[in-house]
Amino acid sequence: MTGPPGRFTRDSVTGMAYGGLALYAYVLYIQGPLLPLLREETHLSYAAMSAHSTLFAAGGIVTNLLYARVSARLGGRRLFWTAAGALAVSALLLALGAWAGVAYTLAASLAMGVTGATLQTATASTLSDHHGPHRERALVEANAGASATALIAPLAVGAFQASGPGWRAALVVPLLAGAVLYVACRRVPFGAADAAGRTDRAEFDHAKTGPLPARFRLLCTLLGIVVGLEFCVVFYGAPHLSSGVGLSADGAATAMSLFAAGALAGRLVGSSVARPGRARRLVVAALAVTAAGFLPLWTATAAPVALVALFVTGFGVANLFPLVLSLAIEVAPDQSDRITARVYLTASTAIMCAPLLLGALSDRIGVRPAFGVTALLIAVAALLVLLDRAPRTAPSTIPRPAAERPDPTEVKS
Repeated sequence: MTGPPGRFTRDSVTGMAYGGLALYAYVLYIQGPLLPLLREETHLSYAAMSAHSTLFAAGGIVTNLLYARVSARLGGRRLFWTAAGALAVSALLLALGAWAGVAYTLAASLAMGVTGATLQTATASTLSDHHGPHRERALVEANAGASATALIAPLAVGAFQASGPGWRAALVVPLLAGAVLYVACRRVPFGAADAAGRTDRAEFDHAKTGPLPARFRLLCTLLGIVVGLEFCVVFYGAPHLSSGVGLSADGAATAMSLFAAGALAGRLVGSSVARPGRARRLVVAALAVTAAGFLPLWTATAAPVALVALFVTGFGVANLFPLVLSLAIEVAPDQSDRITARVYLTASTAIMCAPLLLGALSDRIGVRPAFGVTALLIAVAALLVLLDRAPRTAPSTIPRPAAERPDPTEVKS
């Protein structure tokens, strides 16, 4: 069911995967504007409020430690739809848990992290397997759609809160969107891999337990760095705009939509230029744009300069994750489940650790100096890209199970 090798083809599998990642992105980015409202209503401490996002990231770590085994047992179709449904229900539990107590909302956040990371990893693996050498374009486009929902999420929270239903209504959206996605895509085929017997899957999984190449470890480290710098801006952009530039708290929170808008614009541009073999050059270009945006954002004292720089930073950082993910999968494309699980484990760890580091530094030296950690991460990422000069590793020669080999008589979609 993969598209023709010479061109990129969007089909039903592509649309379904894009929808799954958009659903996850909505739940991920709704937490920034939603958790302060939960704190205000339930009188949580700041530490308890922050524990929700920490548990969300921890759920992703747990998931990706187990993902390869769970995927081999359940198969792509069952795993994708189970994760999508469970994510929607977990979001609803967070809304209802606010009436029950903090223990319930913390448990809901952990469940959202586990199910969201599962859906995210299943989506990336599906796109990689389905589009082969065009995976980088598929991943960039999928993240462009995710940027759109990341932009919608805070607007939905604000609109529901202002219009009467309250912020809880924004957590019903994933359930409705997930139901629409299922109705539209429930018959979409996942390919021959789901037809593989347990014996073939067990043999294939056993064959993939050897060490991955050193280049993958370098790229995985690079991916953790770029995710860390992105979420430093996501979580501490507003405090920097407030304390360093002089915007009000409400104005700073609203201004962060410029970062999401820049990311959306960047991914739309990225999807039009992503082609096989271009990923490394595009990573270099994206890092350059990120640095060009972040340095004036970090040093600005005037709001107009800071706001333009915030948009440019979002534009540059937008494509770093999908492009580095594409490079990592190219190391061993027939081990995409295993690689995406390790990549998202790294990403979840970065999401959990980078903001905590900034918070600890901000308490000691102030927000603006602490925010400079992001500049350091950009420099480290550039150094790792320069070190990644090894020729691309040839595709792994591990034999695929017969059920996963393409049928030469299959009609290409």
